[in-house]
Amino acid sequence: MKTSKFWGIVVTFFAVAVFSAHSLKAAVPDALSPEQFGSLLTLDEAVARALKNHAEVKRAFARLHKEESLYKGALAEFFPKLSGEITSAFATGGKSFVNYVDTGIEQPIFQGGKAVAQKQKQKAIVESEELRLEQAKVAVEASVRVLYAEVLAEKELTRIAQGEVKELTVEYERIKKLVDREILPRYEFFRIETLFQGAKQALVKHKETCDYLLSVLKETIGIGEGESLDLEPLGDFSELSDGANTYLTTAREHDPVYKLKDLKIREKQFEKKELVADRYPHLSLSAKWNEASDVFVDTNRVMVGLVGKWNIWDFGRLGSKIKAKSHEIEEMKWEGELQVKKHEQGIREAFHEARAVREKIRLTEALIREREEIYKNEKTRLIAGEKGTGELIDSFIALEEAKIKNVQSVTEYRVLLVKLEKKADFETTPQSSESEALVPPSDSEGVEE
Repeated sequence: MKTSKFWGIVVTFFAVAVFSAHSLKAAVPDALSPEQFGSLLTLDEAVARALKNHAEVKRAFARLHKEESLYKGALAEFFPKLSGEITSAFATGGKSFVNYVDTGIEQPIFQGGKAVAQKQKQKAIVESEELRLEQAKVAVEASVRVLYAEVLAEKELTRIAQGEVKELTVEYERIKKLVDREILPRYEFFRIETLFQGAKQALVKHKETCDYLLSVLKETIGIGEGESLDLEPLGDFSELSDGANTYLTTAREHDPVYKLKDLKIREKQFEKKELVADRYPHLSLSAKWNEASDVFVDTNRVMVGLVGKWNIWDFGRLGSKIKAKSHEIEEMKWEGELQVKKHEQGIREAFHEARAVREKIRLTEALIREREEIYKNEKTRLIAGEKGTGELIDSFIALEEAKIKNVQSVTEYRVLLVKLEKKADFETTPQSSESEALVPPSDSEGVEE
């Protein structure tokens, strides 16, 4: 009997286990595919998408391609030019039909270095536009990251406001009952009502601002349907380097401000060489076929020879232009120096501001801990009957204000980090094969030289 009873219990337990496993399996749904719940983008993924789709980046690309096309045009100046003009028409007068044909090919052999200067100038412009493209990308990334920090701040302020409304709702109802029973004076109700309405107004304000900034951020990034942005905790931020020299060194190695300064000077120097080239004679080899049939002309001939042009004297017009260009080059040098100094001052300013704000964050964190302890003590005293409601509410409001100051300090610090990285941590991306294909053939320059 005992054995059969034992086996009966085992069979019953096994049946219950099988049924439970089957029920649990039916209750747990299959894993959802990304198409069903959408995809979650990290901040880095969102920045990468913005760098592809943002209008500012596309505009910079368009400027670069324009200058690349002009560079190809400058290279074409080294090659022969084929021209032709044909006129065949009926006419009044002595000859009823006139005919004129003039075709030829011309190869420049000496222009005083003008074509080389034009090519080098356009090459410097292309390099400048490549750097401006990188500047546009850095600016777009910085704007996305600043907007992201502002969204995180409004999200955190909304959460703080929600907690404040929740806490004050309880106090509002409690004080209202006490005032109605005439245990507390009426001004206590008006005070809690004002605080309660202020908390609700702050909640609505931060919630609406958060929704607006998030929509702007999504539009800037280009987030589509079924996608969302991963919002990290506000307090997750990187720390500063030990000194400003780290950022200054990185900026001097990578930032386009330094390279653009030199490229602008190069561009103006080649413009000056273009002007100087006009002091020399311009020579070309030419081959032409000329045919003309009119009342007084009837020719058909081929001409091969040398074509020359020389501006011998223009009463100082060209010399004045060359002197003006020299002064413009000097101006560009000093303008570049001022830009570099201003840029480095901005790095130092952002670094020292970030250090000060980092300490401000530590101060607000200590203030939060202090006011949390005061709030706990006020609650204990209220329960013990040692304190009134006003002191408890004052300590709670002081705690919420400390939290808000902390959020503001963290946001300010994150924005300063973005600005500092924008000024210093510049990485130049490799250029496309299209840009590399614009390198001129070596023998083309030899024609001019």
